[in-house]
Amino acid sequence: MSGGAPSRMKRPSHLPPTLDAPPAADLTAEFSGLARLLKRTGCEPAAVEKLPGDVGRRRYLRIALPGGASVLGVAYPPEESDSRRRWVAARAALDGHVRVPRILADDGEGHQLVEDLGSSDLASRLAVQPEARIGGLADAVRAASAIAALPDPGINPPFDFALFRRELELAREAVFDLLLASPLSEGERAVHDRWADALCREILAHPRALAHRDFHGNNLFPFDGEVAAIDFQDMRSGPDTYDVASLLWERTTLDWMTPELARDAVGELAARRRLDAGDLARRLDRVLLQRAWKVCGTFARAVAQGRGPVYRQYLPGELALVRRLLSDAPADAAFRGLFEARLRSLLS
Repeated sequence: MSGGAPSRMKRPSHLPPTLDAPPAADLTAEFSGLARLLKRTGCEPAAVEKLPGDVGRRRYLRIALPGGASVLGVAYPPEESDSRRRWVAARAALDGHVRVPRILADDGEGHQLVEDLGSSDLASRLAVQPEARIGGLADAVRAASAIAALPDPGINPPFDFALFRRELELAREAVFDLLLASPLSEGERAVHDRWADALCREILAHPRALAHRDFHGNNLFPFDGEVAAIDFQDMRSGPDTYDVASLLWERTTLDWMTPELARDAVGELAARRRLDAGDLARRLDRVLLQRAWKVCGTFARAVAQGRGPVYRQYLPGELALVRRLLSDAPADAAFRGLFEARLRSLLS
């Protein structure tokens, strides 16, 4: 394989040692490009497991090889070619600073074989191992700090007012128009918009740093004593707490996060970035508020479109987080009154 074979690729624990799936048929029927790439690299798959996709249209396979190793096959449809370009560029910028998957083979036509970091992400580990949470969060914060210290390679435009504001607008539409089927009145819309405008202006005035952009436990993997990151193609410059806000108090941590664990994580970031922990915590809460309302919109839209119960499960906790983060400042307080009145049933 080009790029060298992975030094440690463990066979997934859930994969039976004598699985006799017909990998050739699976690959040639639906993943012919990956089949050609495997043949070109001299690999004969022992078994193939289709993996769930992400919000994009990329498709993933875990390909078991003779001897127990495994690699991931990634297939990008033509409309995802820019995503593939940005993933490769972001990986090159991060390599040597943060653990990222190695590219083992790439045909330049939308098919890759990449290092398999395993089937257990940081979120699943910390959910069932309370004793690992302090160390696991510290490892993740070290990775976030390493990313923040890098210069912006310019792969994506920096966060700006239009991007943040559009995220909040989409959340408003998804929660009130789609999920509740009860759009805001003109006066209520003005309350939301004043709050959204003020919040976006505030967080854009924060110190800036490079951000992974989607730094949560499902995109982080414990690997060889550190935390490895995936899905970094949207990396860009933004508020300096953005990645840690993504890590703390969101869907993969809401069930078990405590103020003490969050405070320790913020303290770890402050020490590594040589920043005042109190100021950093205040900035993080404001960035987290923007992200939390954005995430509410993502979950509400999925529920309204009937895309599975998992989003319905997480939505009340995310809404409760928004309510907790809304301050006593005039714009926040006005929106909190509207928010609580309209969403009382979901909050309870």
